[in-house]
Amino acid sequence: MRDDASERVCPVTARLTIAPDLFDVLLAGLAKRGQGHRESGAFLLTDRSHPENELPQPVTAIAFYDDLDPDCLTGRIDFNAAGYTRLQDLCRRNDLRVVGDIHTHPAHRVQQSRVDAAHPMVARDGHVALIAPHFAAGVTDVSPLGVHLRVNGDWASFYGEQAGELLLVPERHLAAEHRPWWRRPLPRFRRRQLQERR
Repeated sequence: MRDDASERVCPVTARLTIAPDLFDVLLAGLAKRGQGHRESGAFLLTDRSHPENELPQPVTAIAFYDDLDPDCLTGRIDFNAAGYTRLQDLCRRNDLRVVGDIHTHPAHRVQQSRVDAAHPMVARDGHVALIAPHFAAGVTDVSPLGVHLRVNGDWASFYGEQAGELLLVPERHLAAEHRPWWRRPLPRFRRRQLQERR
C-alpha cells in the first residue's frame, strides 16, 4: 500500500539499508525501552564518508533517544535540545551523520500523526522517518513499518511491500565457517547412508 500523493511526489527507490543483526537490535531495543506502554525511538546513523547522494544509505549505527536524553520517554517522546547536542557530539566523535529515525506507536497505525509530520526529529529533505506499530513488540521485518520520506518540505509515505523497497534488510546467509558443527558434515553423512542402503 502507498499513499497516492507519494506516488506522484517520488518513485519508490531504496533509501536505506540495514544489516539484519542491527535491525534486530534496533527493534528489540525499542520494544525493551517502551516496556509495552510508552513510545520509544532512535536515530539511524551512517558513516560520514558515504556520499549523501549515493543510495541506498547504509545504516551502520543507531542512537536511542533515551541514551541521548534520559528523560525523553514520557509516554510520548519529548526530546530536548540537550539530546540533540549529545547527538552532534556522538556523530562528531565517531564520524557519523543522521540519515533517518524511528519511533513507535501504541497500536497498528503507522501513519504520521499531525505532530509527527509538523515537528519531525529532522526536517531535511531526503530524511527517512520510520514508525513501528505496537511499541515494536513482535515486529521482525519491514512490512509492518510506515516509511515516511521528506520531499520538498513535505512527506511521502509508504507501507507494506513499498516500505520494504525503501528500507532494505538483506536476507541472512549462514556462512559455512559459522554453521553449527552438526550441519557441516551432514551432506557427507547422508551420502554414506545412501551408499550403505545400496
